[in-house]
Amino acid sequence: MAGLLLLFTKQTNFNLSGVHYQFDEEKMMMIIEEGFWDKEVVERQVTAHEALKIMVPINEAKRLWEVNIYLISLFAAVFIALFFTPLKPKKHFSWYVVLYLILLVSFMIWDVARHQEIAKTLLS
Repeated sequence: MAGLLLLFTKQTNFNLSGVHYQFDEEKMMMIIEEGFWDKEVVERQVTAHEALKIMVPINEAKRLWEVNIYLISLFAAVFIALFFTPLKPKKHFSWYVVLYLILLVSFMIWDVARHQEIAKTLLS
């Protein structure tokens, strides 16, 4: 699963912020693409400081998405182990399911909150 998500990410340059950039250091020109399907493209002249303010959060969002790929794969593997394999626990099954759901929901809340922080940084 991680391989498919990594392949998708590399082919489409995907991250959950939906913002990508290209920076030309010689001309100090930056092209910023916003959106997932309907991309809004902005090309502008920037200073080095402005470029860093744009690039750092976008790179952080990309790294966070790469971590998410592995965590999503881990949650999928645990789900399969809990419900569809001989590894399915016999004793206290409901406790394992509750623990799994708590961890999954906690991860999702943390991830959404983190991406919202990054989005606020990008919009400011």
